[in-house]
Amino acid sequence: MNLAKWIHHFGTANRLDRPEPEWDLPLVLDEGKRTALAATLAQYQLGDGGGPCRLIARDAERLRASDEEVRKVIDLWFAEEAEHSRLLAGAVRRLGGTFVEDSLAFRLFNQCRRAFGARFEMMVLLIVEIVSTAYYRLVRKSCGDVPVRQMCRLILRDEAGHIAFHRERLSACHPEGVSWRWTAAFFFLGAGCAGFLWLSHGRWLRRLGVRAKELFSLSRQGLVHFHRRLRYSARSRARQGVVGEEKGFSLHHLSGM
Repeated sequence: MNLAKWIHHFGTANRLDRPEPEWDLPLVLDEGKRTALAATLAQYQLGDGGGPCRLIARDAERLRASDEEVRKVIDLWFAEEAEHSRLLAGAVRRLGGTFVEDSLAFRLFNQCRRAFGARFEMMVLLIVEIVSTAYYRLVRKSCGDVPVRQMCRLILRDEAGHIAFHRERLSACHPEGVSWRWTAAFFFLGAGCAGFLWLSHGRWLRRLGVRAKELFSLSRQGLVHFHRRLRYSARSRARQGVVGEEKGFSLHHLSGM
């Protein structure tokens, strides 16, 4: 895996041309939409970089210490997650919302990340980014506020890079393609993540005009697209003879299920 490419992407290339959302523009939303948008974004701010913005699995430090480039690319990836938290905080302040500092669901999510190891944590974080892409696309379409749309555009740009990074990581780990067990777990967890998102945010998203069917459809499209591209990438690498142990993220404990 070309870790230097991703260090450049996260550390240099993707930091260029990032205009700050115009937070001071007049707010013209009606009260119902303003409160719903503020509430859902405040809840998302806790999870999207607002909590522990790092790998927290029990074996995370073993991974970070395995190689300097691995440590750097992980830290830069999570620096972008912290930037999402900053952007979401700006939107919550603009909308006059109340920040969420903790929740039972967030604590349980982090406990699972710690308990099952870095392999599971990386898979879950990938799935969250795919489902979050659906969420931000729907918020951008439905929010009715220019600065929030600008914020969503920046975050979606980052998420596209994160998902591509995971695809390259996994294709390096699985030069002959992912197993049926990995595929089953991927789609099962993806459906669960989308369902949990709607359970947590549906009451606010409905007030923005978003339907559950839209979120589930976009989430499924993202999962299917990722899996299809991953299989194609793995086959391409196999045809080119790129097999065997590679540096960094092809370590056994990150190789997936």
